[in-house]
Amino acid sequence: MLAAVLALLASFSWGTSDFVAGVEARRSTAWTAALGGQVVASLSLVALLLATSSASLSPAALAPAAVGGAVGGFGVVLQYRALALLDMGVVSPIIAGAALVPVVWGTIAGERPGTLQMVGIACALVGIVLISRRERARAPSPHTRRGILYAALSATALGLFLVALDLGGRSDPLLTVATARTAAALTLLVVAACARPAISLYARALPALLLIGLLIAAANLLFTSATTHGDLAVVGVLGWLNPAVTMAWAVGMLQERLGALQVLAAVLVFAGVVCITLG
Repeated sequence: MLAAVLALLASFSWGTSDFVAGVEARRSTAWTAALGGQVVASLSLVALLLATSSASLSPAALAPAAVGGAVGGFGVVLQYRALALLDMGVVSPIIAGAALVPVVWGTIAGERPGTLQMVGIACALVGIVLISRRERARAPSPHTRRGILYAALSATALGLFLVALDLGGRSDPLLTVATARTAAALTLLVVAACARPAISLYARALPALLLIGLLIAAANLLFTSATTHGDLAVVGVLGWLNPAVTMAWAVGMLQERLGALQVLAAVLVFAGVVCITLG
């Protein structure tokens, strides 16, 4: 039960962060939201790490966290670019496909969730797949195809990042998260220095960037802690329901409208969460 609660809180933090980042990406650029959020998350986690002084440097924790952070950093940029191109109600469920990666990884590693939990995982993943069919059924423009491609690549990268958090979190959750986010921030800084993407920093964006970064840091800590109390195949799904949170914010704040297929997918995801939690 504790793992489920921590994972759901991680989903809420990630989903809220994605919503704020998507709005900011439209106001400025995807790189502004991604880089600003990653730097804030990294600095806040390193400060917390230094304040607690509880970490023990372990290559077993640092290696997967650093690699996962670098891959996840690119995933974040792709996600924000997709959010800037398409409605959040379209992008978010595709991003939820990242939950497939830790489910597959956990199963290969020998984890065996209960029957009810497996039913819940299946419901949640079917909901994720259904939602993307709505956009593919339309006559896709190059603009739409690019946004879907960015979202799919982002889901893969972010799924690998979740696996890295699990691997490193077994040694030291806080050190793992701080290392991953620092690696992500440094990777994006190097790429930004070489590629010189459009970055637009202005004073009124600072509160949004701070909120994005702090929510990312909180979500990472919550998810990594959840993996130490439960199976990755289960936590990976509950901890990656953030697209549903992002969609809820988009409907409530931006008045985005959901189609019938999106509503059905949301019901399946919700049913899946109930099954996983009760199982």
